[in-house]
Amino acid sequence: MSYRHLLFGVLCALCPMVFGMQATEITQLDQELQQKAEYDRQKHLRIQEIEQNTSISTYDKYVLLFEEYQSFNYDTAFSFVNKMIDEARLLGHPDFQAKTELRRAFIYLSSGLFHESLEVFNHIDPARLSTKDRIYYYTNYARLKYDMADYVHGDLSYVYIAEGNALSEKALELIAPSDTVLYWSTSALYKVKMNDYARAIEQFKLALACSTITEHEKAIAYSSIAHAYTLMGQTEIADSYLIQAAISDLRSSTKETIALALVAQRLYQEGDLQHAAYYIRMAMDDAEYYNARHRQLSVGRILPIIEQEQLLTLEHTNHRIAIQSTMLYVLLAVLLIMLIILINRMRAIRKAQSTIQSMNEKLLETNRIKEEYIGSSCCSMSDLISRLERYERFVRRKAQEKRTDELVIIPHYIDAHNCRRDFYKQFDQSFLHIFPNFIRDFNALLREGEELSVKGNELLSTELRIFALIRLGINDNDQISKVLDYSINTVYTYKTRVRNRSNLDNDAFYQAVMNIQSF
Repeated sequence: MSYRHLLFGVLCALCPMVFGMQATEITQLDQELQQKAEYDRQKHLRIQEIEQNTSISTYDKYVLLFEEYQSFNYDTAFSFVNKMIDEARLLGHPDFQAKTELRRAFIYLSSGLFHESLEVFNHIDPARLSTKDRIYYYTNYARLKYDMADYVHGDLSYVYIAEGNALSEKALELIAPSDTVLYWSTSALYKVKMNDYARAIEQFKLALACSTITEHEKAIAYSSIAHAYTLMGQTEIADSYLIQAAISDLRSSTKETIALALVAQRLYQEGDLQHAAYYIRMAMDDAEYYNARHRQLSVGRILPIIEQEQLLTLEHTNHRIAIQSTMLYVLLAVLLIMLIILINRMRAIRKAQSTIQSMNEKLLETNRIKEEYIGSSCCSMSDLISRLERYERFVRRKAQEKRTDELVIIPHYIDAHNCRRDFYKQFDQSFLHIFPNFIRDFNALLREGEELSVKGNELLSTELRIFALIRLGINDNDQISKVLDYSINTVYTYKTRVRNRSNLDNDAFYQAVMNIQSF
């Protein structure tokens, strides 16, 4: 005992450094473990008072003693079950015999003897039980089914859960509303098995709020809430409730428990091997004291892993500290060098980013100038062609009036038709020089099979030429009609017909056209 108390003091001192946000709960658990012997002493005093009580019948005394031992020591509890059986037979009271069989089924269940417990439950006729005993029958029979489901896999597990749910439903129909602790606990366990974890947590908390709840019932509620939160993936909240379950187990001197072992497992996963090893040994002591076979197996799977890990850790602690110290100095030096390099790199990156940004702005400006130049050239060329057309009409009119002295010879190369044809060619070449992928990118905006194409020696078709002008910023139908010598209606018709070939809406389509990139 002195060794454990010394270890306990060391753990309490280290606790705030090893369990993060749950250091307070771990400290509280450590303090409760120091009171474990006192809680057990109080348990034995209650048992002694029952044994010395001469005002109750022998059978009732056995029942009370069984209830004290049922989660405290399996062998003693089972011995009182046998005494209850003998006394019930002696009295010849059917109700006493039924109560005894129920206790026998429960004690088998608590010790992990599922087959034996199942046989007892199957031989009990619930119809012949009182309401209170039927509730006891259905709730514990449901627990047996749930525990059996936990130890099997596949479809059989779902069968056991379904059977347990059916038994829980029958119990809930019988529990009086005034019995709130039993009702909320039974209902909450049922909700867990129905995967309604949020509602289960809410109902377990309602049970915890009841003034009549015992420490043992608190332990069950806390442990069940922890299980529900774990299934929901909220392990940090689950850890807190698991610690509270272990504390309630200590206060009620419950030895048939797994909460402390689960706390040890979580601490092992967190890397707190000292607490994990101490708690798992306490859990094994409880399991051996109670003689719960399935609990001993559960704890026994965890205990050697934690102890082996702790042993290896202790053996390598000094060596690791020396290595870590050396590595720390090396790491600090490396970090300092990396920091200097990083600062220089950041400066270089900022300078490069500034240069790139400046170049991008210049490129954007260059593109804007080129686009404006093309648009301006198109407008100037169109104006020249219009003046030539007017001059041609003037000459023809003078010729018709036979006012030949006012005529000048008109060469064939300034014919309006030829000039406009040359203008189209020059525009197409200039535009495609700056937007070499315009036709491909524009057709990508149209539905498959409805793309635009050019004929013969054309560089751009009429439709493509209209949208080329739009890409240059000339989007007014009147301006486009003047540049290309089409009527406004013709321009509108071409634009509408092409736009209808796209799945994009009107605004998105024209925005996509404006986003077509130059070289």
